[in-house]
Amino acid sequence: MKLLLEIAISYFTLYLVIWLHELGHSYFYWIYGCKENWLKVSVKPYLFFSTPAPVDEDKVEYLTNKQNLIVSYGGIVVNLFMAFVVIIIIQINPIRNNYIELFLYQFVTLHLAEVVTYLVLGNIYLVSDMKGIADIKPILRPVNFVIGILVSVIYFIFIKQIPQQIFSITIIFNLIVIICMGVGRIAFTYYYSKKQQ
Repeated sequence: MKLLLEIAISYFTLYLVIWLHELGHSYFYWIYGCKENWLKVSVKPYLFFSTPAPVDEDKVEYLTNKQNLIVSYGGIVVNLFMAFVVIIIIQINPIRNNYIELFLYQFVTLHLAEVVTYLVLGNIYLVSDMKGIADIKPILRPVNFVIGILVSVIYFIFIKQIPQQIFSITIIFNLIVIICMGVGRIAFTYYYSKKQQ
């Protein structure tokens, strides 16, 4: 029963992390007049193919390169911001409830894992946000990669702080998510490259 609850909390946290990521894109689409409601995004229960939709594609066509870059970075910025806010909360006020602790540590590690997979793997296997950024400003690829490596270091430092009682479930869940994101990015890159040939 305990394991099922931990898995449910971990899944809920991952869903929330992905929803917040899409909200980051959605907010900027809304700012630029391409959405009516920035709180409405599409996150599937199986989590793949999540998007900031619905978006007015006709209006998106008229976004400038700078606006497209901002929209593309929106999700990653939210991931970083939310991770660092919760890191500060954990440092200031340690929680003693295992389930709340699990939620908070999963929240931070999954946000950081999302950033790392985008900035590191997403720069190697261009798809989604990173493809849009690379198409507009290729010079940002090495910059994104270096930032991704720095976030990886923060990720590993933070992992060392995970309390023993939630360490295993947090690490196992993070590994599964990172592997799925990595394989997904590789598969989508391969699929899109074949589609364009």
